[in-house]
Amino acid sequence: MAMAFNQQMIEEMATWCLASRELVSDREEARQRFVGDDDPRPVKYWPGAEGKVSLERRFVSYFMFHHSLRNGETPAELVVKHLYSGTLREEALVAVAGVKFVFAVITSVFRRSVYLELEDETFEVRSSIWAGQFRPGQSIVAHLIPVRYGYWLPGPGWLEWPVILGPGIRSSLKSLQMDPVSLERFLQGRVEKESEAPRPAPPRDETLGQAVARMSAAAAPEGRDRLVMSVSEWEALVLEHLNNPDITTFAQEITRRVGDVQDIKDLQRWLDLAINIWNNTPQPDRGFKSATELASQWRETHQDQTL
Repeated sequence: MAMAFNQQMIEEMATWCLASRELVSDREEARQRFVGDDDPRPVKYWPGAEGKVSLERRFVSYFMFHHSLRNGETPAELVVKHLYSGTLREEALVAVAGVKFVFAVITSVFRRSVYLELEDETFEVRSSIWAGQFRPGQSIVAHLIPVRYGYWLPGPGWLEWPVILGPGIRSSLKSLQMDPVSLERFLQGRVEKESEAPRPAPPRDETLGQAVARMSAAAAPEGRDRLVMSVSEWEALVLEHLNNPDITTFAQEITRRVGDVQDIKDLQRWLDLAINIWNNTPQPDRGFKSATELASQWRETHQDQTL
């Protein structure tokens, strides 16, 4: 039986693309475009995206599948012709030509298969690493490479999205797709325009009443009625999720209550307001002190020890 295009071949291709002397000038050109070193504004990567290894992996996927060489080929097409021959070369060329860069939601995990949903599209991704790392409800941004048997393989440099997506966003997820360079700019946290203010700091109130009042003041004018609740109702909701080992369930509940939003930044605003409430809710197993109170006590103690 002829060897099929596989994950090991993808890694061989990535290594060749990063090391080939033939591609030195192309790599420099592509890296400049990808990282944006000509932009003097400071970078503050999203947590999980700042690592040197993860950045290099994201870059090599971009370089392999998106950079155009002078003859019109991508580096992935060039490396296939260097490394493989016969039927395997033909299969690999078809695979790299069909690569998709997707921002999708994980719907299920079964054995080595992770199933992704992008509105009306589904992808079965075969990866033992993914199957051991991800769970339904999480979202991921990745290059997917098709295999002739009907499933997909992950390209280098995938990224777990740090925010749980609710039904409203999931139903219009195609409108939020990004190309790799746009995604990198987003992850870098640079201000998009010189006149645009940076992302405001998350709210930090000192009492549960203040945090709930802030949420109501923001939600009521926008008709987000499911976020307008009394202090006791918010306290009960937080306590319901406080001891849940799955820390994403509270965010999922807030996302459902928010409903449809325009973009990720809008959703993050509501999550920040909800986390402010969470941090100000008294915790029974902590002497009915909130996370905000405990943090304040720690800072006071720490200051006393260091003066």
